[in-house]
Amino acid sequence: MNVLNTSEIKGLWGPECVRQGLLATLELSVLHVLICASRDVHAELPTGAAALIRARAHPASNALSLKLERLLRGSSCQRLRFRRIMALMDSVHGLLRSGRTATPRELYYRHVNIFSRQQLSDDLLKFLCQTLEVPRHYLRLVGTAKGLVRGHMRILEPRPDHAVSSVWVDGMDPLEPRGHSISPIFAHNLKVETVAQKVFVVEKETVFHRLIDEGFLEKHKPCVLVTARGFPDVPTRYFLRQLHENCGSPDIYLLVDFDPSGLVIAATYGFGPEGGCWMQDDLSLSASMPLICDSGLKSSDVLPMTARDRALANGLQRRLEQIKGRGEDAGQIIQSYEEGLKHLLQGGLKYELDALDKLTEFIAYMVRKRAPK
Repeated sequence: MNVLNTSEIKGLWGPECVRQGLLATLELSVLHVLICASRDVHAELPTGAAALIRARAHPASNALSLKLERLLRGSSCQRLRFRRIMALMDSVHGLLRSGRTATPRELYYRHVNIFSRQQLSDDLLKFLCQTLEVPRHYLRLVGTAKGLVRGHMRILEPRPDHAVSSVWVDGMDPLEPRGHSISPIFAHNLKVETVAQKVFVVEKETVFHRLIDEGFLEKHKPCVLVTARGFPDVPTRYFLRQLHENCGSPDIYLLVDFDPSGLVIAATYGFGPEGGCWMQDDLSLSASMPLICDSGLKSSDVLPMTARDRALANGLQRRLEQIKGRGEDAGQIIQSYEEGLKHLLQGGLKYELDALDKLTEFIAYMVRKRAPK
């Protein structure tokens, strides 16, 4: 049964032909595996069924089938990996058929008997996304709600489970004084309207609420505050991308702790995550500017760098060199990161944003000092 009974709701997850193609790809791959398992070298799909499924299959169908076949014929470890992938494929197929959504954690618990920890199932879900060359929301996989936003804007959110298909949300709604939750289901398909030319992305939820309580939004209106409450999640990055692309490219400032972990978080917003990722969409915001305070702090505000901090800093330095080597046009932004890392490594001290007594004044000063040209 397919609960997505209107073209508008189906469109939330990409074109219907993509959904049909993914369904056909999973089905064709399973049939291919069954033929391989039969050990009959002359076995093949029934002509009619093969033509029908291949006509709808995703272009990456052959790649998935071949990878599964290699695992099936491999070692015991590879066969275990094959079993795990088939279990996840079955769950994803059910989501695509029904139109429901699930978090990666839900799928882990559904198959906890074959996964000793969630990282194993997450890695194989990433494998499916990368092999099929689709973002994870095309497979009906969503994260838990992390992102919060408040500011001078309005958001059009799809509501397929309500009588009204979509509704405008006021970013300064008095009924949501602590911020509006960014939907992990519809973040890639939101419509945002604002005249704000400044967006402040805050690493910590505590700092986000502190700025709201200090009247930051009124002092600097019109502007928008956003937080992913730690490491940036995909829905929050989708939201920021929509905001940047469709609202006149406002300046985006990143407020993170002045330590290597904070700069890695900022770089993830700016240049995307390092290593394997769930999806191939480009959500990078290379023009986003980290705001770093490297002077005027009291000795009681700072902490010594640890060995882990130095390892993170060195890793980020290498990544910045790679980004420069690709010729990306973000010279001033990268210079800000490099200056911050140099100060951290040479000074051996770090601080958290919570340590700043006059945070609002610091932000205003740094915006004037480091405003993107």
